Amino acid sequence: MKTGTKIALGIVAVLLLGIGLFIYGGMKMFGDEINAIRSLRQIEEGVYTYSFKGDYGFKGFLEQGGAKTDSEMAAYIARFMSHGYMDVNVPAPSDQEFGCSSIQSDRLFARNFDFKDEGQNIVIIKTQPDDGYKSISTSTFGFIGNGSDWAPKGGMDGFIALATLYIPLDGINEKGVCIADLVEIDGDITPFDTEKPDLTIVGAIRLVLDYAASVDEAIDLIGKYDIHPSIGTSHHLAIADDSRSVVVEWKGGEMHVTDTPVVTNHCIWEVRENPETVNSYERLAKLAGYSPKTYEESLGAISSVSYEGWTLWSVIYDRSELAGHWYKARDWDSPIDFTL
Repeated sequence: MKTGTKIALGIVAVLLLGIGLFIYGGMKMFGDEINAIRSLRQIEEGVYTYSFKGDYGFKGFLEQGGAKTDSEMAAYIARFMSHGYMDVNVPAPSDQEFGCSSIQSDRLFARNFDFKDEGQNIVIIKTQPDDGYKSISTSTFGFIGNGSDWAPKGGMDGFIALATLYIPLDGINEKGVCIADLVEIDGDITPFDTEKPDLTIVGAIRLVLDYAASVDEAIDLIGKYDIHPSIGTSHHLAIADDSRSVVVEWKGGEMHVTDTPVVTNHCIWEVRENPETVNSYERLAKLAGYSPKTYEESLGAISSVSYEGWTLWSVIYDRSELAGHWYKARDWDSPIDFTL
């Protein structure tokens, strides 16, 4: 063989080896993310799902101090999920109208997510972190910041879609702890500013799903952080297990915990005069009239306070089955079922 041919073949071999090592290294580096993206699928109109098994960086997020704002959290998500190759936007404070209701019974936790934007695509997420509990949670692609009707179409969209893992709005973990985010219309949005590390409200939900084995543990975990509002409004958290159901609220730099089986959109621990919360009090009173013992009774309760054009999804979490049963936009005849 001629020397020139040998050199040419050698160069090709080196190039092929380099390409192979690059592909192998990329697969190894992005292995967990790629597997999650491969699991991403649309299961019906406006409803998607995916599973993430492995390290999605939440422990590192906590260790580096968490985040005070949605933008800071997005920056961390972008760095971790893309290993520094891409960015993720978050929405500016929204003037959209929110609602939401939840009710807890012996083994069932039901909630409506009311949000006046019917174009949102929801996503049901199954997670199995290396260092935490398995969970199922619900989010929406519209809160990533690419438009309310955004949905992944392929390519790099898959990496963007994974940002919803850090934006859970309700969920259940393998210990049976259930949690939901509800807007608190008359709540306090004054930022906390102590020596504690920081978390946004959705970061607190991921914290509970990944690391809390009970309501009491959830309260202790959340109390270790300064909790900051998201999307320019105040929130409170409904949390439940087999023995206790509470709402966690913040006012004047303090966290307040109230035992209650029902939560809507006004402050529970302190009665406040606010004409904007009349509907919230009405929904709370209606839910308080229920004592659901069965799945059908929980569905009846939560559907009674749902609204056409407002209720983006409803979900009933079953702690005995470690399952979730979702209803998209009040389609009560077509549940979407997932279990852990």
